[in-house]
Amino acid sequence: MSFAQFFAAYWWLMFPVFGMLMAFVGMFQTERRSNQTMDLIKSYVDQGKDPPPELLKLVAQQSDWDMDMSGVGGGSKSNRAWTFVVFLALAAGFGTGYYFMRAESWSFAFLIVAVTMGVMAVGALLLLIFGRKS
Repeated sequence: MSFAQFFAAYWWLMFPVFGMLMAFVGMFQTERRSNQTMDLIKSYVDQGKDPPPELLKLVAQQSDWDMDMSGVGGGSKSNRAWTFVVFLALAAGFGTGYYFMRAESWSFAFLIVAVTMGVMAVGALLLLIFGRKS
């Protein structure tokens, strides 16, 4: 397989790979910013001074943002509800696609995605019901 054939068959993979790369860079920058903020607070504490209130507010905002984005029981209840709704809609959409295309040999792909999104919707619902109350 030549490069031209490979690219023609898998050109669409550049979008998820780029998205994963950008997510990794964003996580790295967020971690570095948090570490720098904590190092600055440690330097104030080592000098025997109280850190400025603005710096403490920044740390609180960063930790709130990290909890919102963690997905492990974090985030507001409306964010978790929207996650459930999105996964449920995706499961329903791919399930409908499977129903209409079930005679085709490749329709199992729709079924796999529908089942996966259904499982994710159930997980999001469980987090919505039993997750942290905030």
